[in-house]
Amino acid sequence: MTKLREEILFRSPKVVSNLALALFFWIARYIVLITLGTLNVEFVFLLQTGLLIVTGIFLIRASFNTLSIIDKLIGSFLGRLGIDDVWSRQRIFKDTMCIIAVLLVAAALFPLINNLPTIDPLLQQAITYVALGLILLFVFDIGRNFYRLTEKKANAMANRISNSIYEEEKIDG
Repeated sequence: MTKLREEILFRSPKVVSNLALALFFWIARYIVLITLGTLNVEFVFLLQTGLLIVTGIFLIRASFNTLSIIDKLIGSFLGRLGIDDVWSRQRIFKDTMCIIAVLLVAAALFPLINNLPTIDPLLQQAITYVALGLILLFVFDIGRNFYRLTEKKANAMANRISNSIYEEEKIDG
């Protein structure tokens, strides 16, 4: 099997299970509101906040696994196109364009949803959270690629400095 296929087979169950757990805790948040809503308001708020945090953790874990799969897919695709050295720069540019697209789509959907009287604010929250999650995913990917670019340059500079010091010691010694 190819590395790409192995990565997909390895990461896909993790993505699905993390998304299922996130959905479970998100639904549990509303069940808590319905069943315990008449009790202490502060307790219900804290419990809902805790469940929302746990939901976010599982969504982040699913995002990281999805990002690994996407990373391999795009790397394979760009490798076939012959784009190798400038891959990180192009990826950063693509991620920036995707962030702008997510913001524009989310901004365009809000007026459309507000005009529909039958839609709950739940859909607005869902759009907001999905947009925020996608933006965070792209920002993480930009940071990771920026780190790769700067790490290569820093290592090359450190090697030059250490080689020049070694050469000076050879001449002096």
